[in-house]
Amino acid sequence: MNLYERNLEEAHENIKMDLLHIPPKERKSRTSRPKVRTGCVTCKARRKKCDEARPHCRTCVSAGRECGGYEETIDRRTRAWKTTNATVDVPCKIKLEVQKNQLTVAKDCGAWISRLLVDPSQADLSLSERWYLGLFRSSTASQCSGYFPLEFWRRMVHQFSEVEPAVRHAIIAISALHRSFSTTQSAQNSGKPNDPHLFPLRQCNKAIICLQQRLQSASCRQDSHVLITLVTCVLFVSFAFLQGDTDAASCHLRHGTRLLQETYLSNTKKKLDYGPALTDVFYHLELHWASLREPEAASLNHEHSIVQSMALGNPVWCKPVHSLEDACNLLIGLAWLVCENDPENSKMVVAREILDKHQEAILQKLQTWKTELTTSLTRKKVLLSSRDRHTLAALNLWTEIIFIRVSTDSRQNEGESRFDSFTSNFQRVVQLAKSVLSSDFSQSPMPTFSVGMGMIPPLYLCAFRCRDWHIRREAVQLLQRWQLQEGAWTSSGTAFVVSRMIAIESEGLTPGELVPERARISAMRAGALPDGSGIRLWYRRSQGGSSTQNDSNRNPWESEILPF
Repeated sequence: MNLYERNLEEAHENIKMDLLHIPPKERKSRTSRPKVRTGCVTCKARRKKCDEARPHCRTCVSAGRECGGYEETIDRRTRAWKTTNATVDVPCKIKLEVQKNQLTVAKDCGAWISRLLVDPSQADLSLSERWYLGLFRSSTASQCSGYFPLEFWRRMVHQFSEVEPAVRHAIIAISALHRSFSTTQSAQNSGKPNDPHLFPLRQCNKAIICLQQRLQSASCRQDSHVLITLVTCVLFVSFAFLQGDTDAASCHLRHGTRLLQETYLSNTKKKLDYGPALTDVFYHLELHWASLREPEAASLNHEHSIVQSMALGNPVWCKPVHSLEDACNLLIGLAWLVCENDPENSKMVVAREILDKHQEAILQKLQTWKTELTTSLTRKKVLLSSRDRHTLAALNLWTEIIFIRVSTDSRQNEGESRFDSFTSNFQRVVQLAKSVLSSDFSQSPMPTFSVGMGMIPPLYLCAFRCRDWHIRREAVQLLQRWQLQEGAWTSSGTAFVVSRMIAIESEGLTPGELVPERARISAMRAGALPDGSGIRLWYRRSQGGSSTQNDSNRNPWESEILPF
């Protein structure tokens, strides 16, 4: 074998050995890159690559999916994430500018944002509407109830707002008025030109539209339509009172009381689950309207008046008082009677005849109801809460005012001097009002924005009818010190008008001197000017003790404009 053949044979042997020992293939791997934390919400949830096109990624659009948009996230590897994670439990404040800086709120992030995300009833509401709805549930509702625990504001309206858009927008409107009232002073100081009533009016219009759509729906029963109409009627009346629109309030109130009377109260076969809550709130609304009504204004038809049915159907002064509810009904009924007995309106004869006929029984009841209530509560071992004690104090204050009115309304021929013998009663009213307004409201908020019986009308009567130099001025000071709104009554406006009236009566007198009969004002009316620049005041001076039944013998009305 020559050398060439030997080399060829060795080459074949090497080739065989290489075929038996093939080296393993090197495993390929992806190039390592940082993980991407950006992309749209939809692609991140599907774990797909997102091209991050704006405003919608092409990956979702080409697949026919809805792009969830983009959200700002903090990289967990950065110092910003560590700082945020370390302070996540600290309450933070968010400043939201909504509708041209209309709303500036500070709220706890966690509880507030989670509420907006999980509550289905708020899905169709804007951010500002949601905030006002939360304000109503946390504050405005208890404020509207005032000193009296009305079931309508405490429970009923919240239940209906969960399912009825009309109720929801109506309470948002009232809550916006509450917010406007609370920030009026700061808004005046800042000089902002925004109209504080624009947003509430829009919400009220939304409520009307939703109510119309609800009533046109054939999927609900007629009883349900009536109930929703009554609930929204209460809210519309309250909204109109708080706006100072007494004409709209009286229109809604007349139709609401008629619907309630004809549908449920006069029909013994129908039983309304929410009947007591509705009738109680209508009692307060009717009384509030009676305290505001001018002599020539339209009055409720007596056959449709809820208060008249309660007060006179089975006379309240003949019923025993065993609970705070009984005491409230007693004083609401009697307060409505004295408001209806208006000497300036010759049409108000029903209340006048009743008061003349049952004056002694009514005065006796006013002096004994507190004893009846105390005895009943002691026997039942009932302890009054802080809220109940405030209610009782307000009832005591109104008792003094009603006692003065019932005692003096039948003595019109004595002129304004008939009030001089009740100076001690006026003094108690001022002391009670001061005690209530200065009391501890730590467990329940002080009612500063309510609809119904409150502090302003009694203090107004003290400043108007009491001619004691110090008592009437102390009443005005309370009105000036506490910023209150009770329906259409405002403490600042009332104090402004009454102060001018006191100045007119006291012209030329020295401090402590008694106002003579001829200088006293027997009747007074006030109304805002159309342009809102001031108040027009009408007043009529006393006849000096002569009979006031003949209009031809009365002094003429005097008028002046007060810049306000």
